[in-house]
Amino acid sequence: MMTKIDVLSLLQNHSLFRNISCTEFSALQADISKIELGKGMMLCRKGDLAEGIYIVVFGLIKLCIPSPRGHDKVLELIRAGQSLGEAMMFIDEPYPFYAEALEHTLLLKLPRATVLQLLERSPLLSRQMMTGLSHRLLGFIHNVEAYSLQNSTQRVIDYLLRTASQQDSKEIRLELKKHLLASLLNLTPETLSRVLHQLTQESLIKVCGATIHIASIEALRSYHEASAELHSACH
Repeated sequence: MMTKIDVLSLLQNHSLFRNISCTEFSALQADISKIELGKGMMLCRKGDLAEGIYIVVFGLIKLCIPSPRGHDKVLELIRAGQSLGEAMMFIDEPYPFYAEALEHTLLLKLPRATVLQLLERSPLLSRQMMTGLSHRLLGFIHNVEAYSLQNSTQRVIDYLLRTASQQDSKEIRLELKKHLLASLLNLTPETLSRVLHQLTQESLIKVCGATIHIASIEALRSYHEASAELHSACH
């Protein structure tokens, strides 16, 4: 269980609430609840009404659009320190996705009414939330740009380099099963497997189940640049 000071510390370091007053913190903290999810448990389903903002303390949440054929589209991964639910809370619309825990996850829930009251009283908090939403939108635009302009090899290498940076290691742990990773990168599972095999044959990576060892970050980045130049020349 987290103590009261743990919750306070987390909120003070979160980008949304970094500079709000002690009075505002007290009002916020009084209404916070904790949600603990086991692996595979749902935080919300498509069509549920947004009840507030959720901040991930630890664990991992995937946001997906369900498909009647079973090939759900992975939109985004929400990691420790990140939040979800802001956009739907403002427009009072149901979630267009479902949110599922990929591992044991603890979240803080900030009720909609409490957050809206704070926003009315705090222009600074309003600006910080707008900044967060803008960064989120920019991230989605970058993803669309990658899907539109990058080939499959570039997308996979981009993911490997980002994950290596996030995990601060050349020995990276895949956060998703390969068919879900393919969905996140807007690839078919067969294409993802082909690219991983290609990178393995080039001695750039070694795949061991859910772990990928990158032989050299610099060599992988150079291969990415060469792939981008070739893709550009072909178009």
